Amino acid sequence: MELSFGDQVESFVALSTCNRTEVYLFANESIASSVMHKTAEFLGCSDFIAQDSYILDNNKALEHMCCVASGLDSQVLGEQEIFGQFKKAIQSFANIKTLHGRLQQITDEVISIAKAARTETNIGVNPLSISGLSLKIVKEIFEDPELQQVTVVGAGQMALGVIEHFYDNGIRSIHAVNRTKKTLDISDSISFETSNLSQLASIIQSTDILIASISTPLPIIGKGLIEDAFRIRQNKPMLLIDLGVPRNIEDQVRDLENAYLFSIEDMEQVTQENLEERTEEAQKAIDLIKNKVVQIDSRLEVKKKKNNMYLDLQKMCSNLDQNEIQTILKADDPLRKIQHMLDQTDDQLQYLSKLNSHEILSMLKEINSAR
Repeated sequence: MELSFGDQVESFVALSTCNRTEVYLFANESIASSVMHKTAEFLGCSDFIAQDSYILDNNKALEHMCCVASGLDSQVLGEQEIFGQFKKAIQSFANIKTLHGRLQQITDEVISIAKAARTETNIGVNPLSISGLSLKIVKEIFEDPELQQVTVVGAGQMALGVIEHFYDNGIRSIHAVNRTKKTLDISDSISFETSNLSQLASIIQSTDILIASISTPLPIIGKGLIEDAFRIRQNKPMLLIDLGVPRNIEDQVRDLENAYLFSIEDMEQVTQENLEERTEEAQKAIDLIKNKVVQIDSRLEVKKKKNNMYLDLQKMCSNLDQNEIQTILKADDPLRKIQHMLDQTDDQLQYLSKLNSHEILSMLKEINSAR
């Protein structure tokens, strides 16, 4: 980003989850389209995906960030994992020094608002997560989940979350598969060595539960692969959970007897029993977010005007000698004297009149001491 746009971008952060890639930046809005194009080019996106992207600015962008962080814009309404992913992205980009200044202040506000949205409404009651929903499906299909052989394809945040959640709930026979071999650190005491993706065909022959969460433009698990596995397994049933966006598993797998395929859309249906309640609470959370954003906008506007006033006073003082400044500082009504000396617009004069003498004198003393 910095190499392509230089000082046109003050600060930026990117967020990538199972169903979104977003770039948040503090910059002139005139370069937004160029940034989006460059991001799509960098990620190797097709023209179709690029055309389906969107640009938001100012308060709309801030509202959207809050909705994303609080789980209101997730495929599973109200899911909780996105909040951790959002905070991790913020920390990562702060560490590499691309997130700072005003955008960092805004992201701090977003995290605070997202917390409020989840705690002050019931969107956060009985929080959902993709890994939790996956486990729920497993428990509904298998009487003894802990006795089943699990294979997780992928090594991203979603895959790690599933492995950790399953392990914490007593399912320990877990095999991890990835494009390249790597160590997955689940916790301080638990880690998994992944097998190479080329070994998947042989691994799934003994797999009872197959969970796929890997980045791929086309499905990597086809109907033929599962058919071959069934012949070796003697048609022993297999549960397949596809967490990929786009899909990791061909939908034709559903046609196979003893193959039970669930996509993210299917998983949302599993949660219908409290969807109406979550939808109502989501609207409350959205209203809360909009009110908070208005408050932030008001505070930022006041801060902006105050900063501009400080610069105006600084400019005025640069044309005055020490005696003239002391005369203002000792005046009975310093505001009136300054109003006559500053070439202000009506809006600035109106704002100046709202400041009390103490604020004006504090600014003048600070400016004078720095001369």
